[in-house]
Amino acid sequence: MSWESFDWKPADGAPLGAGASILPLWPMLRSAIAEGISADALCPVTIGELTVGHIKFSEAPTPLVAARSFELLGTDRRGAWGALDPAKGDKIGGNVYAAERLQELVLESMDGAFESILGEGLGLGAAVEISSPDAPMLLLRLPITSVDNEELILISAYDEAVAEELSAHVVALQALASEASTPAPAPTPVSQRAQEFKTQGTAARPAAPAAPAGQSGNGAPAALPANVRAAQMPELTGAPTGGPGYNIDLLLGVTLQVAVEIGRTTLPIRDVLALTPGSIIELDKLAGEKVDILINGRPIAQGEVVVVDENFGVRITDVVARTQRLTPSGR
Repeated sequence: MSWESFDWKPADGAPLGAGASILPLWPMLRSAIAEGISADALCPVTIGELTVGHIKFSEAPTPLVAARSFELLGTDRRGAWGALDPAKGDKIGGNVYAAERLQELVLESMDGAFESILGEGLGLGAAVEISSPDAPMLLLRLPITSVDNEELILISAYDEAVAEELSAHVVALQALASEASTPAPAPTPVSQRAQEFKTQGTAARPAAPAAPAGQSGNGAPAALPANVRAAQMPELTGAPTGGPGYNIDLLLGVTLQVAVEIGRTTLPIRDVLALTPGSIIELDKLAGEKVDILINGRPIAQGEVVVVDENFGVRITDVVARTQRLTPSGR
């Protein structure tokens, strides 16, 4: 058996199964791979029609040579292997290429494409050994042609499970990107929340009772008997609107969430998934630096960590200006 006589199948749902869901990304990945090889060879190249096949590692017509490895979400590090079809050449742009070098260029190009499309690359690393000579492999046949009609065919080989794992990887990153791009609702100003509180209180009051005898249905008073006169009430004046504490009593019973933040950091998804008991996460604050005190997620003050009896506490040292605390802006 040779690579030419190998049973290659079109890249669709039949040979790829659940992994076929990544095929919509193939045009972008093919373009990225062509650009990567072109830049390395200093010669424009094109990638032909993609076909796929399946085989045990030890049964490949020519040896599969280990190249780089990569890591997908929630999986062990996976290896990648390559081989050249000896029936074709091994030159592009006058440069002689080995299978492992071309496979490295393929992975590096895909890594950059995923970083651009999804915000997370493939986490490339050193080559790994095959798990077993009988390990089932997924083969991608990539015809590469230069502008000078030099042609070679790269057999790009992966563990059989990679197609489905890559599909899950893409779906997870798309979902995370969608959540991250959804803007959080802006905080409601204190004055607006107070007005809403009053409005809700008014709406919750019971309906007025039916008009009593002696009063018309439209609310106008009926004629009074001779021995009855209307009471004279003093005129009500509006409460001052500019004084401090106006209507603040409406909010005195509202419960707020207080949090003390000792620091933050940013981690790739692969590092989060790798956390185990005993792992250490380095934060963005120096030891002894003041901690932030947040009310409902908004910075209000800074302080120092103390111990009260057997509990942690925080002693406030700086308070954010009142105008900044009431401004509905993010951190």
